[in-house]
Amino acid sequence: MNKKNIILTLLALCCLSAYSQKTIEGFVYDDNSKDPIAYANILWLGSTTGTASDINGHFSLQNTSNNSEKLIFRCVGYTSDTILVSPNMRNVKIYLKSETTSLGTLDIQGRQQSTYLDKMSLEATQGITKEGLKHLACCNLGESFENSASVDVGYSDAVSGSKQIQLLGLTGVYSQLLLENVYFLRGLSAPFGLSYVPGSWMEGISISKGVATVKQGYETVTGMINLEYEKPQRGDLFFLNLYTNSDLRGEINAKTNVKINEKLSTGLLLHGSYNGLYTYDHSGMMGNMTGDGFMDNPKQGQFNIVNRWNYEIPNGLCSQSLINYTHDYRQGGQMDFASNMRGNDSVYGLGGNVDRLYFFTKNGAPLSKNSSFGTQVSGTYFKQDAFFGQTNYKAQETDLYFNALINKEVRGGHYVDFGASFRYSDQREDLFSKPYLTAIAFNSNSIAIKDNFFREEIVPGAFGQFSFVYGTKFLTTVGLRYDYNSFYEKHIITPRLHFRWSIADDLVLRGAAGKGYRTANIIADNFGLLTSSRDLIIKDNQLLKMEDAYNAGLNLVKTFKIWGDRDLTIMADYYHTNFVNQVVMDLDQDANQAIFYNLDGKSYSNSAQLDIMLEPVERFNITLAGRYNDVKTTYNGVLMEKPYTSKFKGLIVLSYRTKYDKWTFDFTTQFNGKQRLPLNVGMVQGYSDPYVFMLAQVTRKFKYFDVYVGSENLTNYTQDVPVIGADQPFSQNFDASVVYAPIMRRTFYAGLRWSIK
Repeated sequence: MNKKNIILTLLALCCLSAYSQKTIEGFVYDDNSKDPIAYANILWLGSTTGTASDINGHFSLQNTSNNSEKLIFRCVGYTSDTILVSPNMRNVKIYLKSETTSLGTLDIQGRQQSTYLDKMSLEATQGITKEGLKHLACCNLGESFENSASVDVGYSDAVSGSKQIQLLGLTGVYSQLLLENVYFLRGLSAPFGLSYVPGSWMEGISISKGVATVKQGYETVTGMINLEYEKPQRGDLFFLNLYTNSDLRGEINAKTNVKINEKLSTGLLLHGSYNGLYTYDHSGMMGNMTGDGFMDNPKQGQFNIVNRWNYEIPNGLCSQSLINYTHDYRQGGQMDFASNMRGNDSVYGLGGNVDRLYFFTKNGAPLSKNSSFGTQVSGTYFKQDAFFGQTNYKAQETDLYFNALINKEVRGGHYVDFGASFRYSDQREDLFSKPYLTAIAFNSNSIAIKDNFFREEIVPGAFGQFSFVYGTKFLTTVGLRYDYNSFYEKHIITPRLHFRWSIADDLVLRGAAGKGYRTANIIADNFGLLTSSRDLIIKDNQLLKMEDAYNAGLNLVKTFKIWGDRDLTIMADYYHTNFVNQVVMDLDQDANQAIFYNLDGKSYSNSAQLDIMLEPVERFNITLAGRYNDVKTTYNGVLMEKPYTSKFKGLIVLSYRTKYDKWTFDFTTQFNGKQRLPLNVGMVQGYSDPYVFMLAQVTRKFKYFDVYVGSENLTNYTQDVPVIGADQPFSQNFDASVVYAPIMRRTFYAGLRWSIK
């Protein structure tokens, strides 16, 4: 059977998705609006054992009794309810009635928190809710982590607008970015992928540190970020978000959902944005009050559309499908550059087009009272045509993924998961760079190094894991998976271990350990290099191996009761990552070279963090966080700090709501420590200065719509020289990739949200 037939056969199996049953699970809804109720408390009658619903109203709870027991549902603003649960009951849906107190024309109702800690999850998971996303400008995913100490977001360079994240001190390529627990942004989509997710589309974001379970594949090393889009069966009939800022960036987002019948529903999500009505040049002003000749932000336009369908039979088949098309256009560089000047050797320009088509389908059904079966299928087609001065870059990726899973409860209330997966990936990075003065031209299609840029991978795999359950006190999962990568001809063994121990009702300890692997994409992983005059060199023309690392960590959460019966939560965690092999990018041997080679020596990351969350007075929430990263890699035989990684970060988030939630005030302060700067054409090796970054937003809620205004970079702190050699961009003295601080000046913005239930 040839390769095409294998793929078609696997796709034909697509009828079911990852759906797992624990002892009893279900959803909690508002009886009037049918919206899910987040953070409802679910307790067994006469005990303190229970759980809380997540941002989608979903909960899962073990029932270890052989007799019928009563389950209590409580939530602020709703009338409590109690149901009788039989030992064989598996799925429930609860509708709580609103307990509304009227004062004139105002209502007092339960309110959703901005962030949360998932107390019952196996992994150490922090979440940003739909309400929390409204407290930021949040035009896209790249602007959604300003209130997080765990995730850092920064520009990869000073001219393209590309952003990248860091988790546990390592770049985002070592973490998985999923959409509703399905592969979403990976591979060549990564450089601009954060801008492909509009903020108002998301229902929530969950951030898990450390390795994931074996069900999610072998690629997780530092963590997992999972996005949830609005579900059509419970979304608003219509939603509109309008946004603009002081740089004349405009954006419109719209959503509509239709419930066709009790089983079938569909939703449509639309996004359009444009930044280019006027170009600004404020960067690098310094003392002479003139810009550096480069556009602060590239001109950019994006069109993005999603259509999704949901079909659900109670206690039967559940099916979700989604298709997404994105087109992105960029044009930047020097102020005089125009779209018809591509390849010009006198005016520096950059830009290009991206077309991305993505789909997934998830389906699942119970096999018996104690087991279920599901599948996931996803696919991505990505095409990019870009240029940076006289450098041309063309990328193309086709990715298909299939995952099948069986979940079964075994004797004693424990359960097992086992299944198989298959991935086909074809990635092509075609780069041709004309020389700067006497530099050597680089061609990724040359025979000696072609295999590092043109890869076709076929990866079949199988996995299994056992979960030991001791009531709600203790849960541990041991998993093992096997995969074979055809391109590297490599047998991949991935062990994973997780545990959650509820030492007391208010004290939880979690741990995770395991191994992770990934394929490095030299250009996509380091896109900022294309905005510099550095020569790209593959040392000894060697084939760069798969990256391979161990990760282990602990997370401890303690909750105290303070005045007014409000919670004070303290969370501390520590994670260590150790690389067996890593594709090293060495910027320190020569200011005009970026040298890539396989790790020869040590490379590791230590990350420790402390979070304190409290509500000292009613409706006033405070988050305090501090993080320390120790990240080092061996460069040319010397163990050195990883560049562009701050050792220290501090965070203060203040949020206040007036009575009845008419007004919301949010203020965030980040303290960012110094970063090591590699050898570059503008300065010798050294360290950047620490800096403070502030942002604030005020929201006014009306009956049918919200109005918000805010500002980013309140202190107006920017990097002194974002573009080195801006006056000679076609020489070897040019480098726009040395970015270690904000490059955008103070920005003001305003917007309006309008929804029809």
